[in-house]
Amino acid sequence: MAQWSGQYTGNSHATRVADLEASLRRAVSAFTEAPSDPERASKAKSVRKLAERLLLARRRLLAARRTAAQQVRSGEALAEREKEISRLQERAATLDEGGLRGILAEFHALDAMPE
Repeated sequence: MAQWSGQYTGNSHATRVADLEASLRRAVSAFTEAPSDPERASKAKSVRKLAERLLLARRRLLAARRTAAQQVRSGEALAEREKEISRLQERAATLDEGGLRGILAEFHALDAMPE
């Protein structure tokens, strides 16, 4: 499933998403507490970059889960697999629809969005 240098260390797409979400929370906190406009602009850029990385990680997580659901498993009902696959496709479509703005809204950081 996960194919990067830490493949057999317990890292997965899910842990990557969790780590990025925690980092984004810290970055949003620093952004909202920034005292001056130049610092705020710098922190906004960091927030946007982390949000973009989180968006990509979530896409990869959903794609990996969809691929795993499509693999044939003995004893599993085809209808259940198809329902799970369609649910994952809906979540991916919702994620793509929201995009960067959706991630920033989820973390209450729409102020970091450039005009």
